[in-house]
Amino acid sequence: MNTKIPFDNLSFSHLTEDIDVSLFQCRELDLTEFLVEDALENQAARLSVTRIVSYEEQIVGFFTLTNDCIIRKGISDNDGEEWYPYPHYPALKIARLATHREFEGRGIGRAMLLKTVAIAMRLSQYVGCRMITVDAKPKSEGFYLKYGFQRALMKKKRDMIPLYRDFHRSYPEAGKGTRPPRSVFDGSDRR
Repeated sequence: MNTKIPFDNLSFSHLTEDIDVSLFQCRELDLTEFLVEDALENQAARLSVTRIVSYEEQIVGFFTLTNDCIIRKGISDNDGEEWYPYPHYPALKIARLATHREFEGRGIGRAMLLKTVAIAMRLSQYVGCRMITVDAKPKSEGFYLKYGFQRALMKKKRDMIPLYRDFHRSYPEAGKGTRPPRSVFDGSDRR
């Protein structure tokens, strides 16, 4: 079994031209290709922002975020606010998330989700942001479900499964700061 890498031993940085991503490899070729070929261009066009996760100066993962919204009819009655009059909730979308194949099972994915929640919480101090969304590949659905995401109540998109998490409702104890407690993803927070 692989030893988990503590969150505090990871470093998170914005992707820049100075970071060599050419050696990054994950199991999904399209994710590797996105990082190597498209991530910087998308970032320069302000379409998304990619963060690199490093451990001992090696890239062990990356995730890309963009703005999104989720239709009110697509979420569970237990999420959102009954009084909210608009047809969509503002959201932060995980557009891409990948762990280097040599570091799978070591807590990198969990750390990237934790960092995403911290970013969503900070973002929500400046603009409306209530949900975190992701269109998961079928092989990745279980990973997100394990951390409290749930299927959106809408049709499957091609070969992707729309998932969401109402982070405001899920993390009331984290409202005091911009970094959620690590217990957010210890498995006890499942619905």
